[in-house]
Amino acid sequence: MLCDDATDLPLPDGRIVAGFDVGRTRDRSELAVFEEKDGRFVCRLLRRYEQVPFSEQEADLRRLLDTVPVSRLSVDKSGIGMNLAENLARDYPQVVAEAFSNESKERWATDFKILLQRKDIVLPRDRELVGQVHSIKRRVLPSGKVSFDAERSARGGHADRFWAIALACQKERGPAPSRTTEIGVRVIG
Repeated sequence: MLCDDATDLPLPDGRIVAGFDVGRTRDRSELAVFEEKDGRFVCRLLRRYEQVPFSEQEADLRRLLDTVPVSRLSVDKSGIGMNLAENLARDYPQVVAEAFSNESKERWATDFKILLQRKDIVLPRDRELVGQVHSIKRRVLPSGKVSFDAERSARGGHADRFWAIALACQKERGPAPSRTTEIGVRVIG
């Protein structure tokens, strides 16, 4: 069941994860909330913030975090999202500030593709959302690195809803392995 507001979300059977792609003027902010149970993600809420002041966006996310048992909210901390991500991460330990880079976008897009292939994600039937998913293109840059991005649409946006969903449904990875190794030594005598 897709809800219109966070206060409408039913008590979850699984854990709640969310993603928030920050935008303001050219792009829209998008919130995606999913219930994850046994590796399957079911969309519970999609919300668009078009020309909404950052203070109202932050207040809405705080209301979500205060009323819904969100396990993880991944927030775009790149560019204009930095202040919002910092404010929320300071007050809510389940908020993860995510940097958009070619590497992270490749990881999120790949995770999303795997969920689709395994049929482990349930999305609403929405023509615009399908268009955003299909608008993501993999490009090899002159440097040899891979880039995942979408052309800016005539209606505004830059596959913002796709990125919010990808943030919410990303595979959670542990912290990066330490580059230093500890070796225990026992001195005898």
